[in-house]
Amino acid sequence: MNKNYYFFSVIIAFCLLMTQAPLLAQEKGQFSGDLEVGARFFEKDTLRGASNTPFYDYLFYGVDSWLNLNYRVAGFDMGMRFDLHHNSNRFNPTRETSKQGIGRWYIAKSVKKLDVLAGHIYEQFASGLIFRTYESRGLGIDQTLLGIRLRYHLTDNWTITGVTGKLKNQFNFDEINYYNPVVKGLDINGYVTLNDKVQIIPGFAIASRTIDTQGRQNIALEINSYELEDRFIPKMNTHAFTLYNTLNAGNFSWHIEGAYKTEDVLRNSALVDEDGDGTIDFTDTKLFNPQQGVMGYTSLTYSQKGLGIVLEAKYTENFDYRVSPNEVGIGGPLNFLPPLTRTNSYRLLARYNAATLPLGEIAVQGDVVYTPKKGMNLNGNFSTIYNLDNELLFREIYADITLKPRKKAWKLNTGLQWMDYNIAIYQQKGDFVHAITPFAEFVYKFTRKKSLKTEIQYMLTKRNYVLFGEEDPYPDKLQDFGDWFWLLTEFSIAPSWSFSVADMYAIDKNIHYPTFFVSYTHKVSRFALSYAKQPDGIICTGGICRYEPAFSGVKFDVTTRF
Repeated sequence: MNKNYYFFSVIIAFCLLMTQAPLLAQEKGQFSGDLEVGARFFEKDTLRGASNTPFYDYLFYGVDSWLNLNYRVAGFDMGMRFDLHHNSNRFNPTRETSKQGIGRWYIAKSVKKLDVLAGHIYEQFASGLIFRTYESRGLGIDQTLLGIRLRYHLTDNWTITGVTGKLKNQFNFDEINYYNPVVKGLDINGYVTLNDKVQIIPGFAIASRTIDTQGRQNIALEINSYELEDRFIPKMNTHAFTLYNTLNAGNFSWHIEGAYKTEDVLRNSALVDEDGDGTIDFTDTKLFNPQQGVMGYTSLTYSQKGLGIVLEAKYTENFDYRVSPNEVGIGGPLNFLPPLTRTNSYRLLARYNAATLPLGEIAVQGDVVYTPKKGMNLNGNFSTIYNLDNELLFREIYADITLKPRKKAWKLNTGLQWMDYNIAIYQQKGDFVHAITPFAEFVYKFTRKKSLKTEIQYMLTKRNYVLFGEEDPYPDKLQDFGDWFWLLTEFSIAPSWSFSVADMYAIDKNIHYPTFFVSYTHKVSRFALSYAKQPDGIICTGGICRYEPAFSGVKFDVTTRF
């Protein structure tokens, strides 16, 4: 890491603290923090695909760790996070990441109506359509901006926020550094009361990115390698605008947001192996002519005692907004496109996730929660995604019922998922997966502290051919891995111990993926140890998805706070 970076950080902190020395001597500060450590011990398993990478061939061990420290004194908020990744597969499933250093630092101070923050910024404008920085450790994402944020309170109800800085390059595998392009943005929003029952929350935001000189040269070199008819003059500055409003009226809440992006150089991932190396990767992508982008998102919510309804819709066209067109996948995004799919927690129901498609999609989702009486809860969800050519990409129909009778020691949740998943689009293999997955979870409490939970799930693929008699055009070919069966038993002794045994069984391939797990919690510290074998697949958090390779070995995790 650049030594000037450390020097700059220390000097800023020292100067600010010294200017407040008299106050610091009189006031008692508040100190807090947390620690997360995740160690992995890799065991080669060629049957399950956990092989032929450095982790299984010779590294055998990897660790990810975050130590977060925060301090508040004399009106100052300060924080620093130490990140350590040694032989980590969190950022790349085929190559180790080994880097460590200050992953985040910040100093914040409020001066009357002005809030100032210097350092690493996590910020979001409206729904995040044009700008959002955030962290998602499970996906290996630390999308933070190193710079300055100013927030001025014009009135009690109106606020203006400005940011400028450089985005963290989380996919540099050998050191912590930052992309060169400069990012800046401005957001103004308010809160207006129309009457006792009606309020509106309007706002407007703009974000802008300027590609640096080196990036411009790299883009020009690539474009000049194309055929003459495919060459074009790239745009170096791209601006994005969003206008939004939320209307609250009684039991209803309606949010609507529209965004526009000026011409931008985009990169389109091919769905074929153009370079003939057997994989679909960066070399199979190509820059194409600058395109304008549009985005629309709306949600309508209704809630009353015992009933909640949420309806959402989204239209996306050419809204891939990155720090540079040289970035692909989850590298260097400046914005966040909200997913319109259900977040499933059960293992098989969550196996196939639909990542947001910034180049084009039309999505609709509806969710209903109904409690007809105490001890009974009904939930239904429908989501569907099409591309701009009206071709189906994803559909899920979900329903469950939860029963918890009064004065009974048991609880039951059971339901069904109906799912159509275009695996060719989302994972670049196969065609479609048509599945139906019934599931059940049963919890029985022996005492106030001791309980037993059992989960059972069955995923039937080729649903239309097996259940409805449609002719199978490929009777000898599986849809992805084929059918699955999942069984889990977990015994808990509150508040400290949890033991579980699970098996994810690929029926058509006759392969078991067992997991043995134990955790211990003492006050604010938790220790977890597991031996697991898992298949490869896509994992998602909030619509952002990444490929998770097959795993075999031991996991040890520690979390604590202070």
